[in-house]
Amino acid sequence: MSCHHEHSHGGAGGHDHEHGHSHDDDVTPAIQDTLYSVIDFDGVVTMNETDSDSGMRVLKKTWDERLSTEPELVSDADQELLMHIPYVISLLYSCVSVYNLHHIQRPGRTV
Repeated sequence: MSCHHEHSHGGAGGHDHEHGHSHDDDVTPAIQDTLYSVIDFDGVVTMNETDSDSGMRVLKKTWDERLSTEPELVSDADQELLMHIPYVISLLYSCVSVYNLHHIQRPGRTV
C-alpha cells in the first residue's frame, strides 16, 4: 500500500499510536495498483478503432510494455475514441492516465 495516507495519532498521557507498515512495495506503486485482475477483457468494446481489438490489446499491455509503440490504438474516423471497459467487480477510481504517443493533443477531461 502506498503511504499517501500515512498518519499518526498523539494520545493523552504521552501515549502515541502510529500505524506501522513496510515500505517495500513503494518502489512499484503502479504495479501494485493494477486493475488487470478485475477487467473483463472479452467485454471491452472500442468505437472508431482502425484495427479490430486494438483497444483490448493496448489495455493488455504489461507495465514493462507501456511505452512500446505496438500495439497502437488509432481512430478510423476522427480524433475521438470511445472505450467501454467492463469490470468484474464494482469499483470507484479517481484518476486515469492516457499516454499519447505522438503528443499532438492531450485527452480532454472526460476519460
